[in-house]
Amino acid sequence: MKSKTILTLIAALFAFAVVQAQGNDEEMQLLFHKKDKESSGRFDNGGYGAFSIGWTQIDGRSAVNMGARVAWIANHHFALGLAGSGFFNDFYKGNSPAPQDYFLAGGYGGILVEPIVAPMKPVHVSFPVIFGAGGVTANPSGGWDRYPHGGYNYDYYDFDTFFMIQPGVEVEFNIAKFLRIALGGSYRFTDGINLQYKYFDDTNLEQTIVVDSKALNAFNANITFKFGWF
Repeated sequence: MKSKTILTLIAALFAFAVVQAQGNDEEMQLLFHKKDKESSGRFDNGGYGAFSIGWTQIDGRSAVNMGARVAWIANHHFALGLAGSGFFNDFYKGNSPAPQDYFLAGGYGGILVEPIVAPMKPVHVSFPVIFGAGGVTANPSGGWDRYPHGGYNYDYYDFDTFFMIQPGVEVEFNIAKFLRIALGGSYRFTDGINLQYKYFDDTNLEQTIVVDSKALNAFNANITFKFGWF
């Protein structure tokens, strides 16, 4: 039911962007410049590359999320491209971690669909949606020497893959004709993961922690820097 609602919303945003793109008689307005003369109503192609950094939650813990995008822009109002992100929720600061302490790290990427509303206004909104897949690992927290005889035992790392969809909304600021800065929020939905973190306890017995299958489903907040022809 939730998936149907999301897909319906995406379809509505896409239709709105198509209607908006039918005519192109505006010139981009910048935050710190006067409006230039109007364009001739032609169909315009553009594109951008971007990088972002933000905060999210992974397995119920704060995490860093870093990403990149590349997209083609159709008539200012609709972008289509590729996007990817990497994440980790380990903030080890040098204290001795317990044997059961672990962190999750991984990444995902796929197709980017982004309707843009009123792109010529100095402040406007867009609705980026990412469809794709990714992978995640469970890893021991803190340096080396976590197992008997020292070093990492790679038999006790676990890895899984997942499919995901991440709808979002961003408030964009036209800083220059080649630069936009966006503040955004999104929610990452996955089909679930299957991870087990194994470790040796203080008595040298093997123990297993089953990671929550929905550990990657979470809200994201980010700032994105976009460079290109808008």
